[in-house]
Amino acid sequence: MNKKIMSLPIALLLVSQSVSAVEVAGNVRVNYNWKDYSETSKATSGDFDFNMFAIKLSENFDDYGVTAEYRFTDSYDYLKYAYAYWNASEDLTFKLGVVDKAFGNKNFASHNWWYSLNYYLGFEDDWGVGANLSYVKGPWETEFSFHQGATYGGSDYRNYAGTVGSGTIGDNTYNNEERNTFDLRQSYRLSGEGYELLLGASLEYGQLYNSVENESGDTLTWAAHGDFSYGDWGLQLQYLDYSFDQYDDGSVDTNKIGIGAVTGFYEVASEGKILTANIAKKFPMSWGTITVYNDYSVLQPDQAGFDDSILNSTGFSVSYKSFFVYVDYYNAKNTLWLGGNSLGLEQSSDDWNGRFNINLQYYF
Repeated sequence: MNKKIMSLPIALLLVSQSVSAVEVAGNVRVNYNWKDYSETSKATSGDFDFNMFAIKLSENFDDYGVTAEYRFTDSYDYLKYAYAYWNASEDLTFKLGVVDKAFGNKNFASHNWWYSLNYYLGFEDDWGVGANLSYVKGPWETEFSFHQGATYGGSDYRNYAGTVGSGTIGDNTYNNEERNTFDLRQSYRLSGEGYELLLGASLEYGQLYNSVENESGDTLTWAAHGDFSYGDWGLQLQYLDYSFDQYDDGSVDTNKIGIGAVTGFYEVASEGKILTANIAKKFPMSWGTITVYNDYSVLQPDQAGFDDSILNSTGFSVSYKSFFVYVDYYNAKNTLWLGGNSLGLEQSSDDWNGRFNINLQYYF
């Protein structure tokens, strides 16, 4: 079923009514990083590498269309999204294919290149195979999404954002798959002279299928979020409560769960809360825009004996014609891929770890 749904937008692109109307776009990115927790990085003055090449295809008709984006990195390639959409009216839009999840802060939960901790658990910029429905009426917007499964499920960890998967870490072997996930997001937009306020709440419920035992657990998550802008200032706040209640087959520690993303597989606390607070200031220039920001997120596990994971990102971005640049410094504690190998578990060290990062992007 996943393959059939995922192939639909691509098939529509290839068998379109007017080949000349297909729009082609994309971007190329390179990245530099220096890590204070890596002796190799310090000895070699960091690493400057090819990051990604992306190609985007789209075609628009009167009230429907198709769009897809495929990405290539130095070690793997993956589909970010591919869907057909139908604007049934000025208020109602329907999408089918690999679609976004209707959950969390509508304008992302971060400003920086690394995202927030929400991303690594699948609660920021997440996509999957299914359908999405959006209805706008005045200041209100209601969004509903159904994901039959992850774009890449099971032991294939190429999913764009964190997705519960199967695999072995230490003494734990996980046999989970995310299936039949329902998301609902309600937003309210209030605007006036010089300000805009976007308030919202989200709810997610889904199946955690154990493919070995043919049994299921479930996941239940809710969040309250707000995005406020006044002039060139911006403030984002979010409170999120999650629970991954996997089937207990007697051989796994249910206080932890395995998650895959961008080819990695790691453990996180199976229950916890994520608090997010971000502030940003834009500086419009005659040639483009500079945005200065500080993004903060902390994962607080519910289990006794586990420790918080903290990520603070300070930096700025530059937009100039077809170029975009992130310049960030990440300061993290007990955090995956920033000196740690998990999220919300017992920390092996009380140290703070830092990473300086520059991501250069060109769009065509």
